[in-house]
Amino acid sequence: LRSLNIAYCGKHLTDETIKAVATSCPSLTSLNAADCKLLTDESVKALASGCRSLTSLDVSRCKSLTDESMISLAAGCTALTYLNVRNCDKLTDEAIKAVATLPELSSLRIFGCRKLSEESIAALAGCATLATLDTTNTFRQVFKASRRSIIEAVEA
Repeated sequence: LRSLNIAYCGKHLTDETIKAVATSCPSLTSLNAADCKLLTDESVKALASGCRSLTSLDVSRCKSLTDESMISLAAGCTALTYLNVRNCDKLTDEAIKAVATLPELSSLRIFGCRKLSEESIAALAGCATLATLDTTNTFRQVFKASRRSIIEAVEA
């Protein structure tokens, strides 16, 4: 098995399911597990160690994922070219710094990851292969703060 789409299985998929996939499908290159709300860092860590050929991963709206999962993913799945962590709202700059080290990453969706700051932007600026970046609804607070700083500087 090279490609698996289990998106929107919601409450039917658990970490145990993903661990079984990671163990039995070492040649997996693409996994869409969007909106599988019960998945945790344990699932992504299992993928990082068992599916090292993974090039595409969609874990958007998997709200329990933390930086720990992205750090493991970046270390274990270095061939990753596409990553969608849309609305994984527990992720911080540490996750994006790890993801930015992926040598083949060409597309990243961080839509709605509101804990990210200018540190994430700086880390991604060094990602030479990145061609597509979706930051919709992510850096509003950063841009508001920047605008405030500019206005204060002009008024001073």
